Amino acid sequence: MAKKPSNGASQNGKAKSKLVSQIARIVRKAGLDYDGWRYVSRRVRQECELKPAQKGRKLPKVLTSVEFKRFYQIVDQSDDAQHSLMLRLLFFSAIRVSELCNIEVKDVDLADCKIRINQGKGSKDRYVLFGKRFATALRTHIANNKHNRWLFQTRRATKYSTRRVQQIVKKYAEEAGVQATPHTFRHQAITWLTRHSGMADAELQLITGHARRETLAVYQHIALDGELEDKYHDAMKDIEL
Repeated sequence: MAKKPSNGASQNGKAKSKLVSQIARIVRKAGLDYDGWRYVSRRVRQECELKPAQKGRKLPKVLTSVEFKRFYQIVDQSDDAQHSLMLRLLFFSAIRVSELCNIEVKDVDLADCKIRINQGKGSKDRYVLFGKRFATALRTHIANNKHNRWLFQTRRATKYSTRRVQQIVKKYAEEAGVQATPHTFRHQAITWLTRHSGMADAELQLITGHARRETLAVYQHIALDGELEDKYHDAMKDIEL
């Protein structure tokens, strides 16, 4: 049976509702538009020194080097070339599973080892990179599937669903005796690059699509500079996949 809210909680809710009504009247009377209200609310937070409560930080779970290699060994034993490519691209590009599913063949730049991610998290476009050696395998895959719209397609010529990719990863993970989801390989890639690439945080944000430094990142995504690409490729060349 659901608990009834305490009297104190009920009174607190009523007080907040009353305050919202009062503020709404002030906003209407002042004729504030959206930007005007954002400015006022930001200044009020500053004047009152209001800050969000600090949230606890959880470290992402990654595989050990032994588990990582065992997972891909199991994938290769299945003799499914598309699964092998798809799950390796999750790591090399550090993309989210939804972004993987939405990649079209036309988004892949084999010459520069780049993929355009359209409308990723937060409806943002960006470019991600993949290893130069991996480009050969992708080139063969695309050449063997000339009529594909999606980089990875089902037998029904549709793109994979995020749920289906999750199921595929779960299957191989269970066979390998490890715990992994598609997002595990994003964490894995970022951890590897952090340790081995020498990239600055701002450079990693360009590749991984994290939300900060947004103002300049929009332009930087369009033309990843050569130094950044060299750092990426130097870090990735020693991965044995």
